[in-house]
Amino acid sequence: MRKLLLSTLAFCATGVYAQNAVVSVKDKETNSKDEVVASYYLPKTVFEIEIEAVNKKFKAGPYAGDAKRYFGTSADQQDRDAWEVKNVRIKRQTEPDQAQHYKVYASFGSAGSLVSLTEKDILRGVNLPLGFDNTSAQPACTQPKDREHCKKKEDLCGCTFNTNFKYKDNDSTPEISNAQFAYDQINSLRSAKADLLQQNDDVKDIDASVRNIDKEERSLYELFYGKTCMEESRMTFNFSPDKEGNNQEVCKFSSRNGFSESSESINISIKKKGSTNRVSNASAKTGYVYRVPAMADVEIKQGKTILWKGTLAIPQLGTTESLPAGFFDKSDIKALFDKETGALLQISK
Repeated sequence: MRKLLLSTLAFCATGVYAQNAVVSVKDKETNSKDEVVASYYLPKTVFEIEIEAVNKKFKAGPYAGDAKRYFGTSADQQDRDAWEVKNVRIKRQTEPDQAQHYKVYASFGSAGSLVSLTEKDILRGVNLPLGFDNTSAQPACTQPKDREHCKKKEDLCGCTFNTNFKYKDNDSTPEISNAQFAYDQINSLRSAKADLLQQNDDVKDIDASVRNIDKEERSLYELFYGKTCMEESRMTFNFSPDKEGNNQEVCKFSSRNGFSESSESINISIKKKGSTNRVSNASAKTGYVYRVPAMADVEIKQGKTILWKGTLAIPQLGTTESLPAGFFDKSDIKALFDKETGALLQISK
């Protein structure tokens, strides 16, 4: 039905004197006697790729060198970090395509001069009534324009040790080492726990006391054998999918160093679905140019591990078509375009 309507409109337009003209700003000025009444952009998609990673940290205990002396087994004395990607999200942002910028020549007040634009000067429609679009405008992205624009770290558990203690029996006894004090405290807690478990008091009170003792003992034991904690980090990267290709770099990331400069990276692969041989409409220079967005398979990987995959519409990888500019000269035809993809949504009277 749409094809039939477009064919009928194009046929009718041939009998109309085309006063209007739409010209790319990259081309020379038109010979039209009309004035430039508007300029517009076609939209392009920019991906905001949010990567959520977890850093699993092992912190060696400050008394690791004394572990074998007090407990009979050696403790690891080296700190370790292991990074892992936990989640990947893609958000689509619409920006004006600087390579697709057009000027509209028309008589002021004519139907063809009534060009509707978004807040970013992206083509929304021609000859549309005021207030046709009741949807609220999305706020413009206020983040910096470099690829990395958001970083948030959250410590999911503390990786610090409490060693702020000293012990003296009395003034005449020399101060003992912190390791010795911690070891003595562990033994004292174990004795206190054993005494509690032998009592016949209220079970709830005993359980609460035992949990507190276990918690304190664990914190002291970690002074010798270390502790493992998790740090969560989220970073967002802007990526403009302007071409097909495999393993296009999104950011640097490694399991050893996380988000830092390294030889490893997280990559994105983009492959258009369907035929890739279609070319843009040759009549684009004489009419209202719009997008025919491409559908593409998108895959984000770290090495051979797939982190995210899906199919998305990408306007700038598609083609362009045009509606005859003169068609709107002496008619009440209206055209509506998608503000995110630039596709023609509707032609109506």
